[in-house]
Amino acid sequence: MLILLRHGQTTSNVDHKLDTLLPGAELTELGREQAKAAGEEILGAYEVDRVISSLATRAKQTAQIGFGGRFSDIPAVEGIQEVHAGRWEMRNSREAHEQYLTAFRRFYRRELEALIDGGDTLDLFLSRYKGGLLPYAAQEGTTVAVSHGGAIRAFAANACEIDPGFAEASYLPNCQYLVIDPAAGPTGDPVEDFGQWRVVRWAEYPLPGESS
Repeated sequence: MLILLRHGQTTSNVDHKLDTLLPGAELTELGREQAKAAGEEILGAYEVDRVISSLATRAKQTAQIGFGGRFSDIPAVEGIQEVHAGRWEMRNSREAHEQYLTAFRRFYRRELEALIDGGDTLDLFLSRYKGGLLPYAAQEGTTVAVSHGGAIRAFAANACEIDPGFAEASYLPNCQYLVIDPAAGPTGDPVEDFGQWRVVRWAEYPLPGESS
């Protein structure tokens, strides 16, 4: 099982800046509180076998605050950082957000050539994200991966059988998480069945087909 947890609130989140490059902003005091609460919730609800994070400062801080009391080794894994915003990096204008989100709409629909101007294509993003995460998805037990809101949604929309409209509409707040079963495909092999994984939980949203 994979639990994909978005990091806690950062100073860039407060200022609505598209902060996607490493190392990125640090957590705010609220972000630290969110990380602590998320760790307690997840550890109380799931049997967690390992925790990893992206290389971003905010993800490493969230992982350490939330899970450091249980796990002495929390590796920072290359590849599972945020989708690169390109020319819109550290911008907080309406245009910047609209352009970034327009590319994501195509990401959710598995259009591999979809491009953020000066940033990632979906193909490039998936190649690096899969490179970082698939080795953990293939392991027994449950992995918590502390990553980033846009990256988590784009990855899940491509890894799982989920409606792209649902992925687009279901925003992931700070320190909310997805639970995904990578072994739920027809062969049970996460690599072979990529694209047919199962979403077990998407933050607090009822999944398509479930009653609210």
